[in-house]
Amino acid sequence: MENIDNGQDSVRYSTNPAWWTPPLLLLLLLPTQIHNRHFGMWLVLDVALLALFLFVFYLLTHPLLTFSQSALARRRGPFRVKVDLSNLESVRVSTIGRQTSVLDPQTGERRSVIRFYVKSPDDWAGKPPVQSISISDRQGRHLTLGVRRTNVNRWGAYLLRAINEQPNVELGPRVIEALEDFTR
Repeated sequence: MENIDNGQDSVRYSTNPAWWTPPLLLLLLLPTQIHNRHFGMWLVLDVALLALFLFVFYLLTHPLLTFSQSALARRRGPFRVKVDLSNLESVRVSTIGRQTSVLDPQTGERRSVIRFYVKSPDDWAGKPPVQSISISDRQGRHLTLGVRRTNVNRWGAYLLRAINEQPNVELGPRVIEALEDFTR
């Protein structure tokens, strides 16, 4: 954490990695089918509306995360959420869990088991991976950030430093462990 600079940095990430999928791109053919026999002005209008649609859709599915030592802010189109890191209230971690019901061979009773990327069906000791981190401050602002697409190794150091400076922050299980793993 000694390599944290005092400046501000930002990351643009995708909340939906398949925002450009081929079924969505088939919507681009809809105006040409509607105005099939009318060329000229309709073609220009269709192209302009489709470009506007793709631009708005890109802005809504690719938010901008701005982070510094004092705050984490996410801007998604016209909407903005800013969490003050000097006034944190709680930090939680969400994990991915797939539960299956398994019969215990000794007792015959059913119990749920979390298995995620397990190589052996007899392996019961794995921890489910962290999916997202939820942060809230005392003003009631709340931000949930996925750890896969948001480059947690860059903004996680700022959050870890803010947690260490404030001993009264309410922490969920595995928060410190997950942040230290991500910021190595």
